[in-house]
Amino acid sequence: MGRPTNPVAAGTSPRLRALAAYLRKLKDETRTTYATLSERTGPPNAPEYRGASTLSQATRGTHLPPLETVLAYARAAGDPGSHSTQRREATALSLWKAAAIEKARPHLAGRGRRTRQVRTPASLGQELTRLRLRAGRPSYSAIEKATKADGHRIPRSTAHLILNGKVLPSREQLSALLKAFDVSVADAARWHAVLDCIEDRRRPPEPPWRGRGYACADADPAVQEYLERRERDEEIKRRTGQIHSDETYEDYEERMRERAFQQQTSDDWLYEDYDESEGDDEPEDEVRGKHGPLSRPPSEPS
Repeated sequence: MGRPTNPVAAGTSPRLRALAAYLRKLKDETRTTYATLSERTGPPNAPEYRGASTLSQATRGTHLPPLETVLAYARAAGDPGSHSTQRREATALSLWKAAAIEKARPHLAGRGRRTRQVRTPASLGQELTRLRLRAGRPSYSAIEKATKADGHRIPRSTAHLILNGKVLPSREQLSALLKAFDVSVADAARWHAVLDCIEDRRRPPEPPWRGRGYACADADPAVQEYLERRERDEEIKRRTGQIHSDETYEDYEERMRERAFQQQTSDDWLYEDYDESEGDDEPEDEVRGKHGPLSRPPSEPS
């Protein structure tokens, strides 16, 4: 049976601790050793093979193990192809994703751009990188394998260029990446609309007299000029500290509008107080009652 496994370290994050505890539970249920589990992962020269030390490290909770190792561990702890093994793999996958998101959370400080703010390949690459972090930061090799399994393989070098904003992805590449990052169908549709707008902005506009208009509002030259001014203004305000690190440009504008409204309200109150203090003059009606109706003085007799 082997010697007992040391307990998980006290400082381990909660979700990583839950993953390590589940892997240990699988080993206890099979009543076997890490060496036996290693043999069940396949022959030593097979890609799925994992050594006994690798499987043992996955249960320590000191670091997040690779997803491939976790799935190989879950398969080795049950009968291949059985429904119980499939449930174990699904549970292990769910726990691993939760632990991966927990690990990536410090890298997700601040708000992401709204989809309407993503107008260049660079900004699209940044937002895809955020989606990759939320998916547990899979390696480029894992991205290549996931996209290949989905039917549209994206090489590691191409994925690296797309996520770094050097290359604009095609619709097929974007779909494959979004699926690899577990993005929902509704959110994927929004990102495809973003890609359409970026492509329209990069495409030379057609003459307006053709009456066809623009497929995307951002493709209008006047809109492009306005958006570029906003980007320059936002960059200046961020460098000078006027826009907080966790704010978008729209958040800053809303904060300025609220400040202006509060200032206007304060000024109105001061003016009202000033008007009430100047009530020393008698009302016009009282003046008429004392001195008769207001009229021109009679002219002197000639």
